[in-house]
Order: sequence, then C-alpha cells, then structure tokens
Amino acid sequence: MAFMIRTCFSLAALIVAMPLSAQQAPDAGFDAETILALKGLQLLDHRMNAIGYRLVKDNTPYCDQKTATTGLLLNDVAQYEDLDTARFALGFDGSIGITAVAPDSPAETAKLSPGDTLRAINNMPIDEIMGDDAQLSREQPVYRRIAAINRVLEQALEESSVQLTISRDGISHIIPVEPILTCSGQFQIRVSADRNASADGTLVSVSSRLAEYFLDDDEFAAVVAHELAHNLLKHRERLDAVSANRGFFGQLGKSAGKIKAAEIEADRLSVWLMANAGYDPAAAIRFWTRYGKQHGKGIFSASTHYRWKKRVRLFEEEIAKMAEIEPVDGKFAPPLLAASD
Repeated sequence: MAFMIRTCFSLAALIVAMPLSAQQAPDAGFDAETILALKGLQLLDHRMNAIGYRLVKDNTPYCDQKTATTGLLLNDVAQYEDLDTARFALGFDGSIGITAVAPDSPAETAKLSPGDTLRAINNMPIDEIMGDDAQLSREQPVYRRIAAINRVLEQALEESSVQLTISRDGISHIIPVEPILTCSGQFQIRVSADRNASADGTLVSVSSRLAEYFLDDDEFAAVVAHELAHNLLKHRERLDAVSANRGFFGQLGKSAGKIKAAEIEADRLSVWLMANAGYDPAAAIRFWTRYGKQHGKGIFSASTHYRWKKRVRLFEEEIAKMAEIEPVDGKFAPPLLAASD
C-alpha cells in the first residue's frame, strides 16, 4: 500500500496555531468562545479540503470527467451572524477570503494562505459578481454569492491559469495560479448537530458533528471517499433515470433495492479511492465497527444501507482484492470505475 499519513488534532493545538490576534480576542472586544468555535470550524474545513483534494487528485487517471482544480477553499463572512467576529476570527479584511489551502496543491505552490482576502479574479472585482441568477436559485440565499464566485473561478480555470488579486496585511498582491486536472469534486463541512454525510452529484457534505467523531484523517477519508464514490459513479443520475424515490418512501419496495445497490457500490469503491490517495483502507473497517457498535440506529443503518457488520465484510473483500494485484505506479485501478466507463 502507499505511504499512509495519520493526523489528529486537539483544541490545545488549535489554540497554539491561532494567529496572535485571535488569541487576543477578549482584549479586542470579541467573545473568546465564539472565536474558538469559528476556528474549530475552520480547522474542520482545512481537514475536509485537504482530504477531498487528495482523493480527487490521486484518482485522476480513473475518472472519465475531470475539472481544473487549485486546492483552495473560499469563504464568505456573510454566512455568519456576527460579521465582524467572523472576519476577525478568519483573518479576512474583506468579505470573501481563503479559509483553507490543500497541501501540495497549486494554491500552496502559488503561496496563497488562509486569511488572504480575495479582491478580484482576472481583474474582475469580487463585488461585481452577483449570485442572483436562476442557476443559483436552489442555493440558500446566504450561499448564493460564494456559489457565484466559485462558478466564475471554475470557468476561468477551465480556460487557463488565473490571476487572483488578494490582500494580505493590508497590502494588495496579484498572484497567478496554474490549475491541474483532477477528478471532479467539491467538498464542504455543513454545520449540524446530526451525524451524517451526503453527496448530491457534485458536492460532498459532511456534518460538523460527524467530522468531530473521526479519530484520525484515515477515518475521515473513509466517509468522504464513500460519498465521492456516489458522485463518481453518477448514482444520483442513475437513480433519477429509474425514478427511484430517495425520500421517506424510498425506504420501501423497488426504490430501496436500487438505493441499497448504489450504497454497496459506493462502499466497494471507497477503499480503492482511499488506497490510491495514501489513506489506510482498513480505517473504513475501524470506523464502521466503532460507529456501528455505538450508534447502530439512524440513517447509516436504514433499510437502504447494509448494517455495519455487512459493510465491514464488503471492505474486507475489496481490500483482499487489492492485496492480490500489483499496483501500477503505486495505484490500483478501481474495477467499478472501469466498469462505469
């Protein structure tokens, strides 16, 4: 297997890593507890962004649809109730800024950093990009502007490298960024008290409470890889094509069988995606064993999903298949992606 990286985080490490200004929050008139909560959420964003980027980058040869990627994650302070506190905690001096930069990504190569404020994309001022067109109507109003900005950036990257105008410590910089092609994928942490994850065909979402449950990044990657597998295998399109009901009544009848088949495929593919990105595929076994024993009920054990013991057997079967073949350049060609092509 490829070299595996394990990373664990603690609140103490988070506080040490904070910018000095955030540690001085009480003196600046901001609530320290709110600052810590925002920094904690930003830390989850960092982890999610890094894991998602590795999964799409290191599985690029096996994806039929590819997209230009930089590895940066943008944030809009308008998403928070207290704009001044959010801007202070995230280090932005404007409304839109960089909240995470994936390791070994084009954004890191360009020396972009969390806390940089985005001012323009190819000389187009951020303030001129509006999120009020029909294509963004399904987004909640508070997310429409950042969705519009991300779309403009994605379209620019598809054509060539981009020039981002950013401000850092009050000084303006124009920074060229050269994207690379990876599997298509977008990733987000969704603030929620529920433990769940989802895929909508494009975006992978993991709830903040579930993200806090992972013991390490390998376990985190197990869930992200499962949801990414749904998107790479076009499960949403395929289920729509057969009119499968994904709502409450999808737990019954033919729809339940079709959804369960998609879940089994996503489980099988997930460990191959993990191995190719350098994560330990056995972490899927560790996570679902622990989660199943502690939280045996809920969405992850509904009629559309195998119970945890059967899921573990699926992972073991796929890991055994990988053990029987020789990787090429450290990668394993996932059978399900080859079949989907």
